[in-house]
Amino acid sequence: MNIDMIVIAQVIAVLGLAIGGSVLLASLNYPRHIRHALQSYAYAKLLLAAAFLIAAFRDGMATEFLVPLANGLASAAMSLNYVAVLRMQNKRTPPRLAESAGVLVAVACFLALRISPDDLNLVRAISSLVGAAFLLVIAVELLLLYQGRGVAHYMSGGLIVVNLLALVVRIWANAAQIGPSDNLAISDAVERGVYAVIFLSNIIGAIIFLLMASDEFNKELQVLANTDGLTGVLTRRRFLELAEIEFRRAKRYGRPLSLLIIDIDRFKAINDRAGHPFGDRVIKAVADCCATNLRPEDSIGRLGGEEFAILLPESDLEAGERIAERIRANIERSVGVLGAEKALAVTCSVGGVTLSPDHDSFASLIEQSDAALYEAKDRGRNRVHFAKAAA
Repeated sequence: MNIDMIVIAQVIAVLGLAIGGSVLLASLNYPRHIRHALQSYAYAKLLLAAAFLIAAFRDGMATEFLVPLANGLASAAMSLNYVAVLRMQNKRTPPRLAESAGVLVAVACFLALRISPDDLNLVRAISSLVGAAFLLVIAVELLLLYQGRGVAHYMSGGLIVVNLLALVVRIWANAAQIGPSDNLAISDAVERGVYAVIFLSNIIGAIIFLLMASDEFNKELQVLANTDGLTGVLTRRRFLELAEIEFRRAKRYGRPLSLLIIDIDRFKAINDRAGHPFGDRVIKAVADCCATNLRPEDSIGRLGGEEFAILLPESDLEAGERIAERIRANIERSVGVLGAEKALAVTCSVGGVTLSPDHDSFASLIEQSDAALYEAKDRGRNRVHFAKAAA
């Protein structure tokens, strides 16, 4: 390795250490799966920095051990980049992928040097081939498989493709000259080009990956803002927003729409006799039971306390009554088992209404459905009652 390549390797190493440390510190401010993704990315930068430090200072030292070590560390760093992308999506990661990749490449490079001690082209071809394989799967993950990908993901994927092309050129250049070569790559221009790409990718890639982390964090905040913490259904605010949109669509195109309001019967008595933690279990069980009986196009939200609302697009009076009765019966059967733990009966009353030409706002649907709920309560609870069309 000539003097200018040594300087470039040293700069890449220092830059990798700085970026790795900075990303590790930044990761502390993020939720668990995003934090783990950033930590994997930071460790990848630190391993790559170590690899380039070894490459920069190995001249005149134990080449047969340091070269395999450097290439093993670089391959482990590549695999951690893939792990970081998977963790950013909260996907399962292959166990001990970094350790396996690093050891396998180090052993392969060591054997290559044992076969041909003066040939580094084969070593470079091996490590570049493994690196290219990891870059390929990362590019596929970012550009094709990532759910909800945005500009940052396409930018990152494009950068990965540039790195992949650089490694393909490096593989071709070294594979074409496998054999004794005085420890030099066939083309200094190719090697400098690869180092330049790695240098720029360290800077740009870190910025883009942090943008991806921020994007995921914003999505998580959006989910938290729109989701009830206890039950996992929509919050009252988000449900009313979606319901208003669906109401306007149904009115504009003359499509059927039904609204259900569900209330747990005698819930105060359940809390008083079994305690609030058990009451929370009942609320969550009712929400789960409702959700499992709905279609993908339906929406459920928690209006407050033990009261839920369900919006049923494309459902007329007959369909709305059928769905409401199915939900009521399933709650009595499945959640009733939970109530039996405390010798309590857990049932629900359901009030419903179907959209008619007389409804001029979603608030009028809520009002009528609420009145129907109280009618179901007055008639003995644990029943379904649908309101008549507005006068």
